[in-house]
Amino acid sequence: MKHLISILVFFLFFTTSSIASASSSYNVRQGNQKLPVAIDPKLQRICDKTDNPVECLITTIPFLRKKVVINPMSILDIEVEAIDIKTKEALGKASKLLLSSSNLKPITNCFNICINNYKSILESKHRILDAISVGNDKQLKVELSSNVDKIYHCEDAFEEANVKSPITEVNSLLNKMITNSLTITIDMVHFHNKN
Repeated sequence: MKHLISILVFFLFFTTSSIASASSSYNVRQGNQKLPVAIDPKLQRICDKTDNPVECLITTIPFLRKKVVINPMSILDIEVEAIDIKTKEALGKASKLLLSSSNLKPITNCFNICINNYKSILESKHRILDAISVGNDKQLKVELSSNVDKIYHCEDAFEEANVKSPITEVNSLLNKMITNSLTITIDMVHFHNKN
C-alpha cells in the first residue's frame, strides 16, 4: 500500500501545479518537481488516516521545514496555509475567467458566486487560526465545514446553470484539502479545553 501511495504521489506531483515555492527537508524541487525518495513515516501515518492521503502528502511536503515536529497539529497548521494559497490561486483564476466571459450572464453569475465564496474562505483563515490557538475545536469544525460547503456552492452554481465548470480541478483539490483538515481536527488533534 505504501508503494502504491508513493507511486500515486509521484504521478500527482508531476501533474498538479505547485502549491508553493517553499523549500523543505525532503528535497522537493519546484522546477522539475522531484518527490522525496522516502516520505517521513510520521507524515505518512497522518496522511493515511485522511480521506485523501495523496493530496495530504502533496500539499504538506512543500511546506515542511527541517525543524518542524511532525504531528497532527503541525500538519493542520500547514494545511491551513496550503488552503489559503490554493484559494488565492482559485480566486485569481476565477477572476480572470470572469473578465474574459464578458456579458454571458449565466456564467458570470457562476464566477461571481465562486469569487464570493473564495473570499469568504480567505476571510475564515484568521478565525481558523484563532480557534487553533485557543483550542476551540467546535469553532474549528464549524469554519472548516462551512468552507467545504462554499466549494460545493461554487460547483453547484455551474451545475444549476447547465454550464461545465472550468474550475472543477482546483475546486476538487481545495475540497480534498479542507476535508483532510477537518479529518485531522476531528480524529487526530486533541485540544485541551481552555474555555
